[in-house]
Amino acid sequence: MFLYANHVFNRGKVMELCFVTADTVNRVWQEKLGAVGRHDVLVFGFNGLGLVSYKKELGGETEYFQDLAKLSRQLSSVVICGCDTDTYGVFRHSAVIADSGKILGVSDMAHCIDESEFVAGGNFRVYDTSAGKIGLIVAEDLFFPESPRVLALCDADIIICLFKKMEDHMPQIMLRAGAFSNGVAMALCAKNYAALCDIKGNVVMSGGGDIMKARINIEKDYHLISSRRRGLYRDFRSGY
Repeated sequence: MFLYANHVFNRGKVMELCFVTADTVNRVWQEKLGAVGRHDVLVFGFNGLGLVSYKKELGGETEYFQDLAKLSRQLSSVVICGCDTDTYGVFRHSAVIADSGKILGVSDMAHCIDESEFVAGGNFRVYDTSAGKIGLIVAEDLFFPESPRVLALCDADIIICLFKKMEDHMPQIMLRAGAFSNGVAMALCAKNYAALCDIKGNVVMSGGGDIMKARINIEKDYHLISSRRRGLYRDFRSGY
């Protein structure tokens, strides 16, 4: 027997998002603040910060993270940006999030695919922000179904994926599938591309503009599922 039920909770909140798919954080701050405007969440792709060295950041030679924090304070927005991080010679794909002038944290890609100079980093995390609870997925973690599942179970209002570059349609397919199967809105920001899906997996917005804006109702959806437990049934943890 297979039972399926849908339960939707509308929190009555509309989240406004702005995606910057090509420009850097500094250029937007200096030249395009008017075009970006004020939104609940401002998302940059990996072009936003480029490579960030923790050694130089801690030594005061660079201030990438500090600039991101200042931008969040000036816009009164949550600001999220993809970046490559160099931890004393260990390279990772990462995403940094700031809110109200403070850095809330840095999330790393948790899976390492094939051979690469970039290695897997820390665990998944949902950030409690002024715009709501935001879960971050970094790069190819989007291809692993457990990534949005973990963040949804941690009560994320929305899950945002920072992706390098769109090579095919697979990232959007996984974005839509993750939103539908976990009942949480999901967004993606990559080089020259951004997309937003609702809890049904419908594409609310997608395209290749430099600055793209969208809004979405914050809803929660969950599925009650039971499987046949008599006859030819085996617990998936028991192996095959």
